[in-house]
Amino acid sequence: MAEPTSALSYRELVTEIARLSGTAYYGSTGLMPAMPPIDHNALDEIRGVITRGIRQFIADGPKNGWRWRHRKMQVTFAPSITGTATAGAATTLTDSAIAGTYVNDYFNTYTLAITGGTGDGEIAVVTDYDGTNGIFTFAALSGGSTPDTTSTYRISTSTAVVTGDPARYQLDQDFGGVESRIGYAAETNHASTIQWCDESTIRRLRAVVVQTNYPKLAAIRPYGNRRFELIVDPAPQAEDTVEFMYKVIFNKLDGETGIATGGGATTLVDSTQANRYADDYFNTWVMTILTGTGAGETATITDYTGSTGTFTFSALSGGSTPDTTSVYMVEPTNNLQPAGIDYDDAILSSCRAMAQMELEDAEGNNWIADYHKRALPDAHRVDARLSPRKLVRNRAGRYDRMYGYDTIMPDRVWTDVSYD
Repeated sequence: MAEPTSALSYRELVTEIARLSGTAYYGSTGLMPAMPPIDHNALDEIRGVITRGIRQFIADGPKNGWRWRHRKMQVTFAPSITGTATAGAATTLTDSAIAGTYVNDYFNTYTLAITGGTGDGEIAVVTDYDGTNGIFTFAALSGGSTPDTTSTYRISTSTAVVTGDPARYQLDQDFGGVESRIGYAAETNHASTIQWCDESTIRRLRAVVVQTNYPKLAAIRPYGNRRFELIVDPAPQAEDTVEFMYKVIFNKLDGETGIATGGGATTLVDSTQANRYADDYFNTWVMTILTGTGAGETATITDYTGSTGTFTFSALSGGSTPDTTSVYMVEPTNNLQPAGIDYDDAILSSCRAMAQMELEDAEGNNWIADYHKRALPDAHRVDARLSPRKLVRNRAGRYDRMYGYDTIMPDRVWTDVSYD
């Protein structure tokens, strides 16, 4: 996981721009504090303004670029747990061999992968785990199979693990490319070194046999829509941490709001969202009830049905059952502006300036002048004062300086990373 970035969230940006443009929601009585708009068209417009405002700020960087765009990535390995089902159903897999070994909910939110037998190659996100009986519960396996006593499985205790494979880790959404060598972090594995290689090298090794040991090779490759993953070989056998410098990119901040048209103990339905997004689009996002029944409570979405606008979760954090008074917001975790807390003021000013340029009803000061004459120059001064970030010392005790930072240089030959 990358370092913490900022206290200024997407919700705060949306609320401020909605307030300026007169589209904020103030509750059913109109007397509550400003909230993000619940009108889909208004939210889409404001989301675009915020995206362009942040891109404007990034484009207005110093001559040599923003120093904040160079950050440290840390990935902690999660060795896998494997077993064979002793029973199964459409939404459960039981392994009585581990009954009593792990506490209730130990595996919640992690991905279970079927590695052999019925359902081979299918995956599911665990929504509940019964530790007493060793029962995994999920919405369904990805291919619709029903696991049985021939089904073998694998699960790793990390939400970053891709398809339950402990050798693959999804990188943060802001990852834009490697800028240093890779090494084990301080206070972690010192018995081995690790180096970058072309991902085809790891693919060839894994085609012969998937080994488990201390990873010695690592590569970056595309994963999903504008995302990347780290893949290592051998598969890790311990919870070690590796780290490297990377360049931050910005795609967009995202989120949706609305008023429930129905709900249950584990669901919230918004029929106005029907057919706007594909199935599973909001999976793993966080739902927050802004006002109405369940106000202030949250839940992690485990399944989304696009045709009906139905969000599914284990339960709201306070145990409430959402109803037609529940105003909600769903957004990815860590949905924060990309520059970091020191740039909150400049980001907000840039978004206000963009709103004033694009939205006729935007109110307030001359935000365009405020951004160019005050906020942006202040941000340049903050960026120039950034202290160097330092990665761990390697076994040879040597550092390399790149982009104004100390970056790790293991005693290995540097090889380029392939994105093919």
